[in-house]
Amino acid sequence: MRPVAPIRVLVVDDHAVVREGLASILARESDLEVVGLAAGGEEGLEMVTGLAPDVVLLDMQMPRMHGLEVLRRLGAGDRPSPAVIVLTVHDDDELVLDAVRGGAQGYVLKSASREELIGAIRHVAAGGQRFDEVVVRALLADEGRQETEPVLTERELDVLRLVAAGFSNKEIAVHLYVGVSTVKTHLDDVYRKLGVSDRAHAVAVALRTGLLE
Repeated sequence: MRPVAPIRVLVVDDHAVVREGLASILARESDLEVVGLAAGGEEGLEMVTGLAPDVVLLDMQMPRMHGLEVLRRLGAGDRPSPAVIVLTVHDDDELVLDAVRGGAQGYVLKSASREELIGAIRHVAAGGQRFDEVVVRALLADEGRQETEPVLTERELDVLRLVAAGFSNKEIAVHLYVGVSTVKTHLDDVYRKLGVSDRAHAVAVALRTGLLE
């Protein structure tokens, strides 16, 4: 039976202790092979080209080139890119979402156990995704923001602000140099997006959700 090739792993982290520690941990696994240790994003990209790893363990906060930029460049290349696991101490929601949207197949905190990290490497190498619970939390929070913050256009917001100030449709039309029918159309769109049926309710929802701040 033909032996299965080990999973080739590249570690990209600006801290030598972290790089060497990860290399030591992964070296104990017969199906994993650390093919390179990069001290920064630029070096990491060069090693990806030269070593063709299957999985990249990528830190986010690095000098000169942020991990998100590394992700962007990997995704912009012509050649197939390796699976990327973001390995970081940061659990900030915005950073988590940026990494996931940037194409990371995994997001693991450095506080994770050895078994969790190795399991994530094997899983993404096989084509899957493995995310820490912080990703689920961030995605749920983002969905909640999208549900409670309807997207109004700038002109719809202009109309809504004037409504909140007590202007009539005719006065709003004069103020914005548009026709009354145009104001009514904007208001109808605002009502639909906010899920309301009248001016007072629209203003109340907008104030509660921070749209008029």
